Amino acid sequence: MPSGCSSTYTQVNWDGRSAPLRDALAVCLSTLGRSGEAVRELQAACRLSPKDALYRYKLGLALNEAGQLAESVGALEESVKLDPPMAQAWYNLGLAYSASRRDQEAMQALTRAESVDSSSARIPYARATILARLGRIDEARQAAARALEIQRDHRDAANLLEQLSRSEPPP
Repeated sequence: MPSGCSSTYTQVNWDGRSAPLRDALAVCLSTLGRSGEAVRELQAACRLSPKDALYRYKLGLALNEAGQLAESVGALEESVKLDPPMAQAWYNLGLAYSASRRDQEAMQALTRAESVDSSSARIPYARATILARLGRIDEARQAAARALEIQRDHRDAANLLEQLSRSEPPP
């Protein structure tokens, strides 16, 4: 175990009631590819600090990394309840909903993320990919173009817009 991780592990053993230490250990475990253990540490951090949206958010990411999509959605939903202006949590919740094929909820979460943070190109790009998958080509083009307005060198948005430009709009 890398030295930073082993010292964090030792500190958690000394003070198991410290949510920040559990969070730090989870980060170390995650970097080592030990996602199940990272999830357990973040669950402990959430129990120790139940009103901290950031721990719920990180738990949602860790659960997703561990392949537990339904649980990830639940943790991310809790995160945005605890901190409604947390754009990053809304964004990741939108992606999790999309992965669960809950497209309407994905669009709502991404719209909420964009309303909180209008400077992130990846939010309208994510909307564009979902809209394209749903066959809503004109809306997908608009969302991809929005991503490019925010970040002119957003390669994925430019590629998607090019692909969409070759697509016929649905009748």
